[in-house]
Amino acid sequence: RSIKMKRLLSVLLTVALAVSGMCVFTGCTAREEQLKLFSQGEYMDESIFEEFESWYKEQTGEKVTVSMDDFNSNEQMYMLVEAGEADYDLICPSDYTIEKMIKNNLCQKVDKEILDIAQEGLFKEEYLQATRTFDKNLEYSVPYMFGTFGIMYNRTKINKDVTSWAEIFTENKDETIYLKKSIRDTYHAASLFAKRDEIISASGESKKQAVQSAFDDTSAENINAVKNIITEWKKGSKKLWDDENGKFEMAQNQGALGLFWSCDAGYVMGDYEDESGESLPGNKNLWYVIPEEGGNIYLDSFVIPTSAKNTKAANYFLKFLCEKETAKLNSVYCGAVSPVAAAYDELEAEYEEMNLTDEDSVFFGTSEEWKRMYIDMMFPPESVLARCGQMRDYGANESAVIKAMTDLLG
Repeated sequence: RSIKMKRLLSVLLTVALAVSGMCVFTGCTAREEQLKLFSQGEYMDESIFEEFESWYKEQTGEKVTVSMDDFNSNEQMYMLVEAGEADYDLICPSDYTIEKMIKNNLCQKVDKEILDIAQEGLFKEEYLQATRTFDKNLEYSVPYMFGTFGIMYNRTKINKDVTSWAEIFTENKDETIYLKKSIRDTYHAASLFAKRDEIISASGESKKQAVQSAFDDTSAENINAVKNIITEWKKGSKKLWDDENGKFEMAQNQGALGLFWSCDAGYVMGDYEDESGESLPGNKNLWYVIPEEGGNIYLDSFVIPTSAKNTKAANYFLKFLCEKETAKLNSVYCGAVSPVAAAYDELEAEYEEMNLTDEDSVFFGTSEEWKRMYIDMMFPPESVLARCGQMRDYGANESAVIKAMTDLLG
């Protein structure tokens, strides 16, 4: 998930660095003194690396040098790891990819003597519950950042509150509307819309189950329903695939609404840098909502691959990421929120205390209604989480979904 602009590293360069072991970023430091990270684009404040190196020396008496490469997609990363071509000690995939890595013995258990993520109070309980869907016994992964997907819309163009995926798939035919050029995000949004009647009519735990069924359904019947919805959506010149630039176009009032991640929505609502690096003011006409049919909650976590060369430093780095100040710093940097309880609670309190007249606040010049929307987007209340599903490994039906969606996205 792109939180800020991805570094323009090609797949070929990433593979070359991983395979060759060249001393491009780490000098000629011995491999056992290196900690090599593989993460999603612009997802960590690299100023913490030097601090960790000093902290690790204090903790263990040993020297380590940290470096990090970015991967462009979970699928690209998985192929490298599966092929044995990724020389990394820590990797930050998304939930459904971690589930697949665990199934295929591509990651190893976290050392509980160094970090036990199940310890009471370390993480917000709702995100530990989310972790258990792909890491049942909380053994292989350490939660890093979470967020949701829903609809970001420009209220001055739509002139009403958006509440349904219908606003994207069947309404607003004359407006510029975005869908992610992403197999999973777009498949699941359309699946939620296809099952909207049963989801909306359900309540309580039944609603949560109905939403999750939309994520899990890879039957031929559901694939065809999704294909029909997206085929109809594609008609018209103002229906656009978003492959990174949609959020910036929304920020410049070029689009009306679309499927977006909460982190990208939050990024352009506050002051931001565009794709060229220019600093621009946030767009306060933008709003974000999880539709009544439901949305997604994603959880990106760190895992130690079975091929890791420096597992000791990897485990200590995971512990360091769970320190309150480290988690807060990374949350602010990347625009998502860490589920580390101390960092989460402190950040939420800071946002609640911000006022509409403080020029340094993201809420300056807005309304109490907009402030509430923004805080609920960043820190989803239980009422919102209750209608969010999680992406899972498709298993045997993966190829059918990928083929259908690839044809549509082409």
